[in-house]
Amino acid sequence: MSRTTAIRAFVVGAPLPFAALLTQHPMGGGDLFEQVADNVGPWLAIHYAGAVYFPLIAFVVWLLIRDLPGRGATIARWALPVFAVFYTVWEAVFGIAIGLIAQSGGDLSGAEREGAAAAVDHIVASPLFGESGAFSAIGSLAWWAGIAGAIMALKHAGVRRSALVLFGFGGLLVFHVPIGPPALVCLSVAAYLIERHRAAAPVTSLRPLPAS
Repeated sequence: MSRTTAIRAFVVGAPLPFAALLTQHPMGGGDLFEQVADNVGPWLAIHYAGAVYFPLIAFVVWLLIRDLPGRGATIARWALPVFAVFYTVWEAVFGIAIGLIAQSGGDLSGAEREGAAAAVDHIVASPLFGESGAFSAIGSLAWWAGIAGAIMALKHAGVRRSALVLFGFGGLLVFHVPIGPPALVCLSVAAYLIERHRAAAPVTSLRPLPAS
């Protein structure tokens, strides 16, 4: 298998296992501690995987704009590592830590169980690591900046609008469930269309048009 073929197989295939796993993510609603304690196995599996997969998906986008010059590609190449770092830190603290607390506290009762639930509430309300905390917000904004920059670069490279629309829908990945799985599938399909364009187009068409 050539290097190019391996890259194409990776960018198309990598989002799909994570999409399948995210379908098992417990849905929101009610008390978070009780929800996670009742589904601690799937919760931890998904968030352990997320700590690996979120930076991996950033790498997928990075590869889809490989060799493309221009402002959009530059924005994406700066934004994607920021997403990978900040969002993975948030994923570890919010997702994994809450899962471990719920796993330890799920069999407790009385004041001890209330203490575990309070620890989960403390993480949720944290201005740094909470659901709407700084790490989540910075990571999400960096992801959307990376997606927007990549769309700019791919549009200049002549990629069709249908692929760009699917690629943009992939930017909704950070909303997790229920949008995350279809967003990842759209990213996979977009990757296939982008790589098909790259294979069929002359090298010159993968360069931005000169400014008029």
